[in-house]
Amino acid sequence: MANESSFVAIAHGVADEILTLPFRVVRGAPLLYEIRVSNALEVMSQEQVRKPKRGTSAFQTDLCVFEDKTPDIAIPRVVIEFKTGITTHDVLTYSAKALKHKQIYPYLRYGVLASSEKSIPGRVFTHNEGLDFFAAVAELQETEFKSFFASLLQAEIESSKRLEAIAFGTVKTRLFRTEVQINENVR
Repeated sequence: MANESSFVAIAHGVADEILTLPFRVVRGAPLLYEIRVSNALEVMSQEQVRKPKRGTSAFQTDLCVFEDKTPDIAIPRVVIEFKTGITTHDVLTYSAKALKHKQIYPYLRYGVLASSEKSIPGRVFTHNEGLDFFAAVAELQETEFKSFFASLLQAEIESSKRLEAIAFGTVKTRLFRTEVQINENVR
């Protein structure tokens, strides 16, 4: 894979190709990490909630898939952060960001794609608390990456929709679990 910026551009192109309305992908979208209540017990404005700005209770994301619910309401479904390699600091940082965002958007799926990692380093398992997925995609050819990413994105959107239904009580469930998928064909 290429550098981080071109890696994001390739993924953005794949997302644009496969997503149809009401879903769309945005590069650099800010998402809320808190909703403030003033000392007069006033909740921040609807404008701040619907159109967050980086630096005002919002973190910027690399790529975010939104679902347009109405012309002026779009909810985030999937956030993907892109790194070349992954450090312990990266895992801690993105895990913490994921947890903050999920306090506002409980159905949000949040993950990292690392273009220079051949397999998932142990530090991801040791230090992760909030990430829903991590993909090590080094050595995938561009067509392999596009297929892999399209499949991942569709699966994460479906997971987000299921979580939303559970979170807001439209679906009841007896079981929730995370599942680890092993691909032993890593080169």
